[in-house]
Amino acid sequence: MIDWNAVDMAVERGRQDFERRVEKGLKELNQRLAEVERRWEKEEEERRREWEALAGRLMTAEEKSQHYHDGLLRKMAVMTNMQVSALREHNEEMRKHFEESRAEWRATRGATLKMLDRLPPN
Repeated sequence: MIDWNAVDMAVERGRQDFERRVEKGLKELNQRLAEVERRWEKEEEERRREWEALAGRLMTAEEKSQHYHDGLLRKMAVMTNMQVSALREHNEEMRKHFEESRAEWRATRGATLKMLDRLPPN
């Protein structure tokens, strides 16, 4: 006889485990994004100071705007690369977990079928 409560509990544990891993992945991704943001702001300020030191004058409003937009493009490129690499890592982790789960499901299905074969005919 199949213990459906145990099956329901196993499904619930799997769901909770999945939610926990997704939450952990999102937290890690947000931490990485925040670090990229801090690094970008620091580097942009350093670039502005270097330019002003080389030019020997302060930037005009147009130069500041162009400098800011160039920095945003660089920031977007860095953040996109970071997000793509993080998503690839997450997908690889999910693929491994899926393969483990699939092997477990196959084993469980095989055991269930063996149990059913042992039941007396009605």
